[in-house]
Amino acid sequence: MKKKVSYLYSHAFTLVEILVAIGVFSITAFALIALFSVTHKTERDAKEETQATLIASDIMEGLTFRHDSSSLHLATAMSNGIPIWENIAAKSPTSCCVAYDSSCEPIREIPVSEATNPVLEQGVTALAWLTLSPKRSTPDIVTAEVIIASSPSAPTSGRTLHRFTKLLAIP
Repeated sequence: MKKKVSYLYSHAFTLVEILVAIGVFSITAFALIALFSVTHKTERDAKEETQATLIASDIMEGLTFRHDSSSLHLATAMSNGIPIWENIAAKSPTSCCVAYDSSCEPIREIPVSEATNPVLEQGVTALAWLTLSPKRSTPDIVTAEVIIASSPSAPTSGRTLHRFTKLLAIP
């Protein structure tokens, strides 16, 4: 009579299986970490684009002719929630720069010489350049170009620019 021999099998992983599992886990972890940085950059870019669009829209809508048809009005600051307007000559080439905060409200007008350097003022999140250029071929048309620069604390070459253009008819 033969005796039955029972073998005790241990259900364990081999070293190769463990190394493969660690490799798959590592690749997945690195992919997820890379995805977080891409997502963060995309979110930041979308926020900057939205802010630039809101600021440019406010500037373009605010560029109105008042009593005098030779000048436009631009909000350059806020006082108790009310815009402070500045007159801008519409029929001559003009350029000005305004600092904006995170709620897309103007803080103050900035001289162009100061705006070309990093602006380290607390609360400034964007710079808006407005350039008015009269058309020579059609004297009653003015091109209004708004350039929104994000990260004003960065040097000029490191800023993200968003450009918006509108044609204005001078009454």
